[in-house]
Amino acid sequence: MIKQDTENLSLPYGRRVGQPGHKIALQYLKSRMEEIGLKPFHDNDFSLPYSALHPADGQMVKFTNLAGVIQGTEKAALPVLIGAHYDSAIDAPCADDNAISVALILSISEILMKKTPRRNVIVAFFDAEEKPYFLTENMGSARFCNDHCSGMNFACVLILDMIGHDFQTGNRLLDTLFPRIGELLFVLGSESHSQLPSIVEKASAETEQLRIITILNRYIGDRSDHHAFRKAGQPYLFISKGWGRYSHKPEDTVDWINFSRVNRILDLTLNILKQVDLTPMHRERQTVDPADCDIRLMRKAIGWPLPLLLGCMGFYRMSLRSRKDLDTLAEKLSGALQEKPVR
Repeated sequence: MIKQDTENLSLPYGRRVGQPGHKIALQYLKSRMEEIGLKPFHDNDFSLPYSALHPADGQMVKFTNLAGVIQGTEKAALPVLIGAHYDSAIDAPCADDNAISVALILSISEILMKKTPRRNVIVAFFDAEEKPYFLTENMGSARFCNDHCSGMNFACVLILDMIGHDFQTGNRLLDTLFPRIGELLFVLGSESHSQLPSIVEKASAETEQLRIITILNRYIGDRSDHHAFRKAGQPYLFISKGWGRYSHKPEDTVDWINFSRVNRILDLTLNILKQVDLTPMHRERQTVDPADCDIRLMRKAIGWPLPLLLGCMGFYRMSLRSRKDLDTLAEKLSGALQEKPVR
């Protein structure tokens, strides 16, 4: 169903707030959530509407977040939230940003409905992630967090964005010398809870055909819906391939999506959810510096070419032993995750 859901959400005219495609996507998601058997998060409707003034023209705009619940077996256990934004940046399919993440979460919901997890799992689809609402108080995830999560503690919040394309560094030489670099996937936020580094590392070990790198969120800043939850002090993980060649362009179509690797990301996400479900997550959200875990996963992800790769970037004698080494390396690597085209 991942491909079918992605195709159905990748409308030629997009899903931008206030446009016809937005309403079509909204109705499609509500239908799928009901079909899967999710319980409404609030009252008897998946819809969580809100209104706000457009920052440019001052006109009132209507938005809709969606949220459902997969009921766990232990009511006292801290819940998990998994979410993604469903609006588009432009009037184009925007399959990678972010139809594919929404489709993956729908598939995960179908799987979890049959597994009956220990924790409640909140499934959320956020509106208004894209500009001009990005990182404002009216960003969908910010309104969801502020309007509906006051006083709640989450075991973990998982946010997915731009997961469908093959990673590229933007350096043709590096991408040619290391063709498997396309398998890289970035997981941010493990520093937000002392138990998350080991959870991600265990989930990584259980997932094949992905090269997972964990990095501190501060290396690139808040680039998606984890922003509001990070500010609220919730444990979170942000899963992404980063900025790609066709991000925010008409060419971001279903044809660009590597569905084989998306299936591996589905496996990873399920493995993370499984580990969170098994772990007695404590309420004290003590932050940590997961430098050792980050280094182990980077060495595993890159493998034997790591010294050569570092040399190609000008780090001829770097041994990757400390946070200082990772800080230096991040200055080079983080650009691939920023809003700029890969050439």
